[in-house]
Amino acid sequence: LTIILTWLPTILPFNIPSVHNNNAYNNANNNLNNNLIKPTHMSPSSSSTTTYLSPTSLSSTSSSPSSSSTPPSSTPYRQSSFSKIVERQMLDNFASKGDITRVVESWRNVDKGIELDRAYMGSPTESPYLRQRARSFLHNLTTTAWWDPSDPSNNMEWAKKLEDRYEDIREEFLRVTSKPQELDNVGNNVWSSAADSSSAQSYGPDWKTLVLMDRTTWDPTNAALFPSTTLAILESEVPCVEAFFAQMPGNTKINPHTDSCNFILTSHLALIVPENGKGKCRLQVGPETREWLEGKTTVFDTSIYHDACNDSSSTRYILMLRVWHPGLTTVEREALQFTFDCLDVPGLVSEDPAVRWMAERQVEGMRSPPVGLMNEHRGGAGDVGIVASQELTKKERKRRDKSNKGKGGFGKTITLDVE
Repeated sequence: LTIILTWLPTILPFNIPSVHNNNAYNNANNNLNNNLIKPTHMSPSSSSTTTYLSPTSLSSTSSSPSSSSTPPSSTPYRQSSFSKIVERQMLDNFASKGDITRVVESWRNVDKGIELDRAYMGSPTESPYLRQRARSFLHNLTTTAWWDPSDPSNNMEWAKKLEDRYEDIREEFLRVTSKPQELDNVGNNVWSSAADSSSAQSYGPDWKTLVLMDRTTWDPTNAALFPSTTLAILESEVPCVEAFFAQMPGNTKINPHTDSCNFILTSHLALIVPENGKGKCRLQVGPETREWLEGKTTVFDTSIYHDACNDSSSTRYILMLRVWHPGLTTVEREALQFTFDCLDVPGLVSEDPAVRWMAERQVEGMRSPPVGLMNEHRGGAGDVGIVASQELTKKERKRRDKSNKGKGGFGKTITLDVE
């Protein structure tokens, strides 16, 4: 999903220069954290976020809002110090590489507290699912509930490549999870529930995840436990932001909600579907409902209200991926990633060159795939996951567990209060 850690700046081993070390900076940073990736729970009637985008009728291939994202002139806007610093550095880093106007506008909208809230293929008065809602968004991205990975124009060749690895992924998943106590002992936050109240309200207490990648950062322990899956994601060239296994027990449901971000799509590779093909395990996105089918990949837009149900008596398992929207340019992806990195590693915008250098090296390590692990896996090294986890010190493991607690979704959800 989740992702931004609001406590992170307080535990870093260095200080941002004095211009940052004040309450205004900390408040601004927390505000951006909450709005960009971790919105608080909102019912349809909530007014905690100012919305300047009027709901409009929207076709499945159009995403242009009917009104500007600029607040009315009567609403003064003073950009927070942290937001201003990040924007300046983002422009310095990426403006020469291409057009990042949409990303800059998105960043400012987060700071202003502006939300995308509009109709999708009809009116929400007809159905509560005919609505797109996001606190973190880019304009003019194609909006469609269900994407067709086989359509060459969607640039999703990775989906078929991943399906081709289904048997390997499923076999590894069954083998590793067949020893739950051992997995729990050596894994990192194995089968964690939604950590925040908004996500918990939507997903329920029984929906759990096992994270492999969180916001483009591999979990070294869990990736080592599932090397075939990790290799399949890498070699399929999935434009991956997050990757995790998700379980949904029988006779449970996920309430209607939106994941509050329109530039990230969600993909499921169904691994184990009870009563496969009989319509027991279903997912509704917008006006259309589909069922999970083992070995098949689906791609959909979770900024549109959606829900899920498992009407069987057994647990459903999927490999869940968050992927960049194909309408983003390469430089837009890089600029968006930079904003995320700044929230995790604020030293990236430090005025101290030494601190900034340290932060850049830290981010490089976060982005790097587990190359050593993959080399060992290709050479048939065996249970490298157990070795990797045993090499962690108690202090490192405690810090890692705390930072990853409850992750497995790109953001807190906005839940729709419907029966």
